[in-house]
Amino acid sequence: MHEEPGLADQLAALAEDDGRPIRRWLTRQLCQAGGPLTEADFGLLDRIAVWNAEENDQDLHGLILATLDRALTAAARVPDAAPRLVLYLKCLCDQAWERAWDVAPILDTMRFAVRTWTGIVATGTAVDAELTMLTVRMLDLLDSEMATFNAGSCSTLATWARSAAETATRAEEVVAAADRLKPSPIAEAVAAGAHRDYVHYAAQARAAQAVHDHFAVGGSDLAGAVEALRTAEEFFPDGIPRSELRAHRYSVEALIEVADQPWLLLEQARFVYLYPFGLYEDLRPVLPGSGSESSGSEGAGPDEDSAAFAVRMVEVARQTADRWRIAGWDIATHPDALVAAELPIDDMWKGSDPLGRQYRGMAVTLPDVELVDPDQPDQDPITFSVQLRLSELGNHYLRLECELSEAIPQQVYAAMTRVAPEFGDLVQLGAPLRPVDGDAEPGKVWSRLADLATEVTGDVSAELARHSGRQVRHSSRPGMYHVLVLVDRAALVAPDGSRTPVEALEMTTAVGAQPMCHPVRHGLSALAEWLRYPVEVPTLPAVDVPGFVGDLMVRTCNSTLMVVPASPEYTVNAAQEAAEFVAALEGMFAGWQDQIAEYYEHLQADLAMMIVRLEQRGTMPDPANPQSAEYERVTQELIEMQGALEARHLRLHRFVMASRLSLMFVTSPSLMTSPFARLIIDRLLAAAKFDTLRSEFEGMIDKVLGDRIGDLVDASVRRQQERNDALTRMVREEQARLAQIERERVAQEERERALREKDEAARQERRDRTNQHRINVLSGAIAAVGFSGVMQIVQAGFDLRKLAAIVLVVVVVLAALIVAWILHRQHPGSIERVRERQRRRRAPIHGSVMEGNVK
Repeated sequence: MHEEPGLADQLAALAEDDGRPIRRWLTRQLCQAGGPLTEADFGLLDRIAVWNAEENDQDLHGLILATLDRALTAAARVPDAAPRLVLYLKCLCDQAWERAWDVAPILDTMRFAVRTWTGIVATGTAVDAELTMLTVRMLDLLDSEMATFNAGSCSTLATWARSAAETATRAEEVVAAADRLKPSPIAEAVAAGAHRDYVHYAAQARAAQAVHDHFAVGGSDLAGAVEALRTAEEFFPDGIPRSELRAHRYSVEALIEVADQPWLLLEQARFVYLYPFGLYEDLRPVLPGSGSESSGSEGAGPDEDSAAFAVRMVEVARQTADRWRIAGWDIATHPDALVAAELPIDDMWKGSDPLGRQYRGMAVTLPDVELVDPDQPDQDPITFSVQLRLSELGNHYLRLECELSEAIPQQVYAAMTRVAPEFGDLVQLGAPLRPVDGDAEPGKVWSRLADLATEVTGDVSAELARHSGRQVRHSSRPGMYHVLVLVDRAALVAPDGSRTPVEALEMTTAVGAQPMCHPVRHGLSALAEWLRYPVEVPTLPAVDVPGFVGDLMVRTCNSTLMVVPASPEYTVNAAQEAAEFVAALEGMFAGWQDQIAEYYEHLQADLAMMIVRLEQRGTMPDPANPQSAEYERVTQELIEMQGALEARHLRLHRFVMASRLSLMFVTSPSLMTSPFARLIIDRLLAAAKFDTLRSEFEGMIDKVLGDRIGDLVDASVRRQQERNDALTRMVREEQARLAQIERERVAQEERERALREKDEAARQERRDRTNQHRINVLSGAIAAVGFSGVMQIVQAGFDLRKLAAIVLVVVVVLAALIVAWILHRQHPGSIERVRERQRRRRAPIHGSVMEGNVK
């Protein structure tokens, strides 16, 4: 009961380019716990809507396709899931197409889904095989729509008309297939969408064919085309289809307004496509095995040669270009490849500069390439000569030249827009750009001229890096191109088919001259949009080049028109070389700007590293060891970082000086030998707004040189060193204070020990005197007793000669001696101390006597 309203709401939102409701339903059905898919898988599929072809992330693309395979396999087993998943995928691809001009990844995704579902149906496991196959046909229809838009982007009206008609037919077939199925909301939604496509592309096919026939055949139903566009426009209430149809209608109505006027036919003209680029040097250290090591002695290290980088690269190219491989061609072996040591330019460039500078360089002629005009498959292919030019000034460029004859206005428009990277995919159109002789890599083709230019410039920088030992990079961007048109003969074609030769100024106001008088735009906006370019002679960006009456030069931001029918070819070539020189200066500025950006990028990394070092505690001295190896290492690293920054800043100054010298030379009279030619250059430079470019560049380098990064780095390092020195002084002062305290402690201990010794000596002296006194008393007593005893014996009348009396006397004497000896052993130093004191007492008397004798 609730499924049908939910499905209707999902399909209604999908018709408004809102896939969120149907996505929520799919995630509930397929992302259950333990299910085959996860929310992250749908997040990966969602990236289809924001695909960036320039990133060329093949890993991501492969992951998306693998996820899509699993999603289709899982949805095939769930009722109504597979057709909803395919419709959701179509919504994502539609959204991606709205944002991208390179739809190759989108086409690859849709075609993979078609193949995958066809394989699933073959296994018999799909529960909604027929209904899902109907939705898969909508992917086929979207593929056809993209092919139609691509034909329009290639500015091929007849092919555009055929492709739009085929898309309308496919849409009718889808409507019929939906009608044959059992009625369901999904089938009805598919039928309604296919019918809208039929209405849109049927009207578009009729309008494209009418515009083509007006110029190529003569006479067409322009009014019927406008009516068909208006009817289709009213069918769509709003949105992108209505706006596209309205833009187409405005163009056809503009053609109707001038349908009775003559239109311009270029009977003979040359188109020169220029792709300027710059070269600069990556400042990062070369890593071993990175492919940038020198393979010879052609290059010099950055500190060995102070010459301009462009001059060094030209010299390396002169010496090694015969060993290059460019865009699949081996220069050494290909018979049509040629290396010239000098640029193929006129002698007017050999000026007399006091510094010996000239506009010179070298050139590498590559094999020719060709493409077939899909609107004229029976005609000979358009052949382009290809030449690489490297200049010592730095304005390098790739040069492609072709000739067109009998070119109607739409073919002129195609030739102008062919230079842009937004031009259609010639490979998808079936008319790729390919080598003429087929001697390049097998199957080598390019989708557009800009792709060939991108490959060549990339290979050139890689070869220069390989042979110079430097990390050479190239500077280019998608919008850096210039197309130069040299009209030899032109005529006005009347409605009856008659031709009238046309003069230069008259040509600019003719129908069909608009593409040559306006800049090349980025991408297609409408059918024959050039019909609505305003052309008013007073507002044309004409260059007042001194020449002859009837000459004309018109310069826009990315194109130059030259009509000089009354001048010989060598005069035309001189003006053409001047125009190419000025157009190529954009590459010089690009290289310089990228070099400065490279400087700042690595300066930022160096500053980040220095900040980390300054903030690390490892820069603090160890109080226990201020001269530690770690402290010395970190301090030395900071000093080395500062030195590296100073060296890089000096190299930047040297680069800026060389750049300014080049700018001065570009505007110097010594650039060319002829003042007349110098005047041509000056006026072309003014038309190219060279002064603005120079002012912007000089303003940038003034800011670079005027910044205070070096001062800030010096101040930071100096402050850090001052802090470290202060901390070191504090540590040393603390150590000195502790040492003084230790010395004072030792002195105090010495004083205390001396006092203790003095006290001990005093006590010992007192003990000695007491003991001596005792000894003296005892000795006296013993002697007195001994002698008194003897005397008593004598007095008693004993006979001393008797043995008993003699023995008695000896015993008494011995007893006295033994007592004296025992006392001496107990106090061995008493006698010496007593003698020492006696000597001290006698010393002053002796000293005084001696002093008196001396006097």
